[in-house]
Amino acid sequence: MYRTGASYLKLRGFVMKLKLILTTALIAFSGTANAATLFIDTGWQDDSLVAAGSPTQQSPWTFTIGSTATLSVTDCCVPGDTFTLSGGVIGASTFFAGAADARATGSYGSFWTNPAFSKFSTVLGAGSYSFSLTGPGQGGVPAGLGVRLDSGDLVGAVPEPAAWALMLIGFGFVGGALRSSKSKQKLTVSYA
Repeated sequence: MYRTGASYLKLRGFVMKLKLILTTALIAFSGTANAATLFIDTGWQDDSLVAAGSPTQQSPWTFTIGSTATLSVTDCCVPGDTFTLSGGVIGASTFFAGAADARATGSYGSFWTNPAFSKFSTVLGAGSYSFSLTGPGQGGVPAGLGVRLDSGDLVGAVPEPAAWALMLIGFGFVGGALRSSKSKQKLTVSYA
């Protein structure tokens, strides 16, 4: 049965509003469908760059922390990839050997300590964060990477072995200089 007149227009307007609401909700939901929640102290989590210049599969990463925490990212599998963080955390991965701490364990631990793979690490204060990862895909795509969040300051927590060696050498020079200056001092005593 066909509707005519005002009731038809009313029904048609209602259906169009309903479609608009559902479409808006679908767009809003699909915008956050890829978002990944990063949990503190759970180890490495997987991500992958599937197209050069585009955000990774898990981007944007989101998390909330109540105190200081260390965010770390490492390339894996094929050397040569670098990544850029944007949004609530900004930075770029560089090539260095990661510290032999908690991040040197788990599925990405060997990549973290290997200087052939790029890394990023930063200490963050309490708050809510959301960031995306992108990369040029220099090592080819898809490109795997690991992301993790650890309690505390892992960046400045433990000096590297090279730093310990330099400190010990420095202490040796200071001690030697003090000892040398003491032996050169002469004590003169005079009586009146």
